[in-house]
Amino acid sequence: MKIKHTFGVLLLFIAAFPISHAQDKHNEAGNLALSANLMDLLRTEMREILSGVQSIPAAIAMADWKLVADISNQISSSYILAQKITPAQRKELHTKLPEYFKRMDESFHLEAGRLELAARNHDPQLVAFHYYRLIESCTSCHAAYATKRFPGFLPEKQIEHHH
Repeated sequence: MKIKHTFGVLLLFIAAFPISHAQDKHNEAGNLALSANLMDLLRTEMREILSGVQSIPAAIAMADWKLVADISNQISSSYILAQKITPAQRKELHTKLPEYFKRMDESFHLEAGRLELAARNHDPQLVAFHYYRLIESCTSCHAAYATKRFPGFLPEKQIEHHH
């Protein structure tokens, strides 16, 4: 019963969490000025993260703490970037990414680590909380830096209506 309650709370959190609109000061027009090949790596990384993040709720519902911990560890360690980034691309990331983006990215990876730890401790309530925080990190960053890709994060008056 405790697991069902935790999963229900998790779904409620996901449906109702606030989106941070800190984008005003940090947005830089929603674009990251990175080379095409580095943007491709980032997009590949995001697709892998999405796949992992989408697997977590089912694992939580089944109390598969090992799977939650393993996925969280992979997210925390960066699937693609840690393996395929060149020294020149690493330098480009450090010099061209806005400081706010870097802080958000660091926070995201820390949250994935916290989720992993909660799963290793078999704590369903803490797992649900850190999963929520992980998703909140995603949406906050997308609201600040990916509104062209995800226009739903724009205030309604800025969204172009096509009928």
